[in-house]
Amino acid sequence: MLLPSLVLALVSAAPATTTLQKPAAKDRSVDGIALPLLSFNSDFGVGYGVVGGMYLYGEGHEPYQHGLGAQVFFTSRGVQNHYLRYDGPGLLGPLRVEARFEYKREFRSPFYGAGNRSAPEFAGDVKDAWYNYDKGSPGAWLRLRGRPLGEEHPFQAYAGYAWRHTRVSPYEASMLEQQKPLGIEGGPTGQLLAGALWDTRDNESDPTTGGVEELALRLSGHTTGSRYRYIGVTLSERRYFRLGSRFIFAQRLSLDMLFGEVPFFEWSTTGGVNFTEGVGGMSSVRGIERNRFAGNIKVFSNSELRFHALDLRILGQPMKLGAAAFVDLGRVWHPGVTDGAWHEWHPGAGAGLRVARRAAVIRVDYALSTETGGQRLYMNYGHMF
Repeated sequence: MLLPSLVLALVSAAPATTTLQKPAAKDRSVDGIALPLLSFNSDFGVGYGVVGGMYLYGEGHEPYQHGLGAQVFFTSRGVQNHYLRYDGPGLLGPLRVEARFEYKREFRSPFYGAGNRSAPEFAGDVKDAWYNYDKGSPGAWLRLRGRPLGEEHPFQAYAGYAWRHTRVSPYEASMLEQQKPLGIEGGPTGQLLAGALWDTRDNESDPTTGGVEELALRLSGHTTGSRYRYIGVTLSERRYFRLGSRFIFAQRLSLDMLFGEVPFFEWSTTGGVNFTEGVGGMSSVRGIERNRFAGNIKVFSNSELRFHALDLRILGQPMKLGAAAFVDLGRVWHPGVTDGAWHEWHPGAGAGLRVARRAAVIRVDYALSTETGGQRLYMNYGHMF
């Protein structure tokens, strides 16, 4: 169902024309994807809704002039994830403007405790109320990003603000109700954001060479509109190597550290330009239950071998079909708990399909893990990194 919907959406997004003499104008115009979400995700169950993305291209704007996205999404496990997203490279002169408004609701938000050896008795039933709680969290963020040393220079800097109000409702006789960690009262978390990147990728949305290094900071306190006071530091490295004409090796390393009065629902979050949560799930270690291991310090590695199989034109629209094989690793450290030896990492491995048209990428991944649960399936929009 996914691929036919993608093809129809790409075709319908193409500008109407009755001539064949102006392909260049057509190539610089608009790409759009609108997908019915009737799918299965191992972390969220059967999902249904609509997700859409549109890229408006313009001469002198890379990778696009405006990027728009929206999603309405529900799942059989009580998850709601709705958002509106905007990305405007060069919207305010040299500044890139990025914004997102969202509402998330989870009737079964995972909580396995803290640390690299959390909940050793877990038998794989993600529906077990002992490992879940009811959470609602509307939020928004705004970020300004620019290249102060020139448009062609790899150095970027950004600053912004993020706000979220988290409602926490523990189930009776659940692990969360029993442990009562900091944050069980819920409340607002306002964060000042700042960061710097060194970006040498040849293509931001579908890179084949170069890389990007990132240092990100987030500061939360009473003056930022937060109930909790803490600091987050994120270091990330992403590299891309072309191995012949059809193979790309991609590698990501990420370290995230939290200090201070950190609420438990922040243990699984990571700072930086791209949203990541874990350890466990489709954005950190595939094959492991979402947020299975969480704590103040998180490290994960993702290695992908990407294969460009075919270039085709379907109803006049150019598309790339490909595949990927991957290996993910992750672990956490948390104060006051036993995290095990340094070499106790949690692995995941698998393979997937890729469908791309310029900045628009769809990925489908199947992953296996040595952890309880064993196998998981993911369908998502955009490369993992």
